[in-house]
Amino acid sequence: MFDEMLKYLWPFAVVQIILQVTALISLSKRQKVRFDSKKVWVLIIILGGLFGSVGYFVFRGEEDVDSSED
Repeated sequence: MFDEMLKYLWPFAVVQIILQVTALISLSKRQKVRFDSKKVWVLIIILGGLFGSVGYFVFRGEEDVDSSED
């Protein structure tokens, strides 16, 4: 029974891990985030799983603007 469930659930686990890693990489590259606390976002992404990662991408704030790209 467990093997049968695992066969259907592993794609969701892979998507969750990919989203969490992508969110953590994005967070590490940002200078500024909404609510001004990267530590809180790390906890939300890690403990929130799929919902935490999606929440980060929805609520992370405006993109960083680099004025040197003229």
